[in-house]
Amino acid sequence: MKKNNNSEIEDLKIRDLFFRYLSHWSWFLIGGFLALLIANTYLRYTSDVYLTTAKIKIIDNTRGGMKLPSDVATLFSNSKVNLDNEIDVLKSHRLLELVANKLNLETTYYSVGKIKTPEIWKNKPFNVVWLDSKNTINNSKIVFEVKILPNGYKIISENNKSDILFQYGKENNFQGHSFFLVRENNVIVNVGLDRIKVIRTPMLMVLDNLSSSLKLASTAKQSEVLSMELTGENKDKSEAIINEIIDKFNQDGLNDRQLVSQRTIDFVNERFVNLSGELDNIENQKKTFKTNNNLSFLQEDAKVTVSKKSITEGNYSAIETQIALAKLLEDTLKKEGPFELLPSNIGIENENINSLISDYNKIKLERDKFLVSAGVKNPIVVEYSDKLKELKQNVLSSIQVLQKQLTVSLKNIKSVKQDNLTTFSSIPAKEKILRSIERQQTIKETLYLFLLQKREEASVAKAITTPSIKVVDYAVTNYIPIAPKRSFVYSAALILGLLIPFGTVYTLFLLDTKIHSKLDFDLLSPNIPILAEIPFINNDQLIIAKNDRSVLAESFRILRTNINYLIPPKNKVECPVIYCCSSIKGEGKTFVSLNLALTLASLDKRVLLLGADLRNPQLHKYLKVDKNRIGLSNYLYDSTSDWKNLLNEKVLNNEFLSIVFAGSVPPNPAELLSNGRFEELLNILKKEYDYIVVDTAPTILVTDTLLISHLADITVYITRADHTDKKLITYSKELNEQRKLLNLAYVINNVGGKNRYGYKYNYGYNYGYKYGYNEEKGDQKKAPKKNFFF
Repeated sequence: MKKNNNSEIEDLKIRDLFFRYLSHWSWFLIGGFLALLIANTYLRYTSDVYLTTAKIKIIDNTRGGMKLPSDVATLFSNSKVNLDNEIDVLKSHRLLELVANKLNLETTYYSVGKIKTPEIWKNKPFNVVWLDSKNTINNSKIVFEVKILPNGYKIISENNKSDILFQYGKENNFQGHSFFLVRENNVIVNVGLDRIKVIRTPMLMVLDNLSSSLKLASTAKQSEVLSMELTGENKDKSEAIINEIIDKFNQDGLNDRQLVSQRTIDFVNERFVNLSGELDNIENQKKTFKTNNNLSFLQEDAKVTVSKKSITEGNYSAIETQIALAKLLEDTLKKEGPFELLPSNIGIENENINSLISDYNKIKLERDKFLVSAGVKNPIVVEYSDKLKELKQNVLSSIQVLQKQLTVSLKNIKSVKQDNLTTFSSIPAKEKILRSIERQQTIKETLYLFLLQKREEASVAKAITTPSIKVVDYAVTNYIPIAPKRSFVYSAALILGLLIPFGTVYTLFLLDTKIHSKLDFDLLSPNIPILAEIPFINNDQLIIAKNDRSVLAESFRILRTNINYLIPPKNKVECPVIYCCSSIKGEGKTFVSLNLALTLASLDKRVLLLGADLRNPQLHKYLKVDKNRIGLSNYLYDSTSDWKNLLNEKVLNNEFLSIVFAGSVPPNPAELLSNGRFEELLNILKKEYDYIVVDTAPTILVTDTLLISHLADITVYITRADHTDKKLITYSKELNEQRKLLNLAYVINNVGGKNRYGYKYNYGYNYGYKYGYNEEKGDQKKAPKKNFFF
């Protein structure tokens, strides 16, 4: 038969699993109902948890600090707002301890009820005042109950129940801890408040719990607004805690900024003392420096020095020029003749020499005039000549004297010039030193004035310190509880209620190793065809009748049709031998053999049913004949017996059906089947019949069937739903692969034996109609109410 493809197998598998689980619908219904009932009970008696929120804006207020001018590094300015830092402060144990002490969070009160024990925050009938130090509490809690009576109270603990009546306001002792109770006069004790549970928690544990439960986060990116969230069963307590945290945080910020202002004032006052001494020291240094260096005002002193230097350098240059001119004139006088004109007005600033030169040149000109008309010996000419020689000598002597005078003057001026140069060169150094002193003086004066200003600013800032925060929203509690989430609890309970039976059914299916439907064969042995599925029959009908229109009869007709398609071509004109075998007993092998033979005989074909299960024959039970009736074992054992004596013809009033029973149970069935007479018998019977159906022994229990398996044309392997183990299918698959069983095909018997939905759905889907039992023509008997669907 043609196998389904992979997608069809998957569809069948999913559908089969669905109906397998659906068959246990009552388990899922009960599980879901019980889960919802438990969830409803849980929600009814579980305290609701509410979410309390508040919003605050952190104010970036830097007026409490100080800022220096822009050209000086900031010394006292506050940093910008950092929300992470503020969150750390809000969740710090230091701040939370202030809140816990203010609200007395160390002690909690509960109203003891039959089921619920809700916390009391407002309208407590009393307050516990602890007399011992908080540091004496170890890591364990102190728990006790107070029974309120008209004239006092009693203490009830887990370990003992005291009958002592205590009075309010008087010291009491419990487990080494001293305390007394203060009665709230304005609180009326109702019936539900006559027993109060008191729990004293160590402060460190209170702070840890509060810090972990307090959620802080920015409302938006780069926002200065913080959102505060706190969950709790008591709305009033959560709101009180958050509002107190806001108040303490604001007060803490005020104290911090006022402390900065006060420290600024103290620092400035201390700095004033040092600055005053430093200013006096700098002014004394300036005074001493000016006195030692003859300075009055550096700029004017520098001008005078520059002027002196300029005049001295001018004089020095002029004298050097005069000396050079005098030397030049002297050289000229020595080189020229006795009666040559002398150069005049060459720049010598000596009137005597200039006068002598002028006289010399004048007499020289007069001599030249007389020399034209008179001779050299002329007395006038001689007189002029002598006078010229005298004047020239006088000029030369005067020039030499002038050179000596100028040399002395040049030396003196050079000394003065050097002094002026030294004084001029020292001016930059003096200026640098003086400027350094004046710069230090300016810095100190500026810092003095700046600190004086900041002290006034700090005083004003301390007096008008602004709040640290702006409260956007005070604590408010959402009226819808966040826990337990009812929809989630119901959903989770329903899912759990379905998962538990699902897990149980899944475990049962996981441990189930039996085959149930055709799908198991498609998965375990996809290459071996399935001839038919025999339905479970819920009555005593085991043998189908002629013209039977029941579901059972129809299934065997399907089996008959599929077997005809499976017959090898070479045997189409011969009598095919059909083996009906199984793995173990109890799988319906004999039942299928008998009904298959009847179905084949209904075609008016001669059919022989041969009982070959020599060890545990069952065919006689269906026909209600003697177990030891002569049969196959007798023929195999006695070589002289005639095969015709074995035949039982016209069985069940069917003229086309003959049966050979197994006969007496022999001690050596394997030897009998292998002695060759069984093959001889088949060869004889093939000539007499159209079909031979052989009811063989189980293959896994004995070797009988395997000894004669080669004689079969078709091997119909019977399995039983909800009975045959899956490992046996693997075993039959191996027999087929090893060619120990020829032309193997499966028949699934007892399908729907456990009222499985899959079988009914498949049958109804494939055929679309139903059959009743015993619906033969003329029979007025009604069919059973139960309908079977393939």
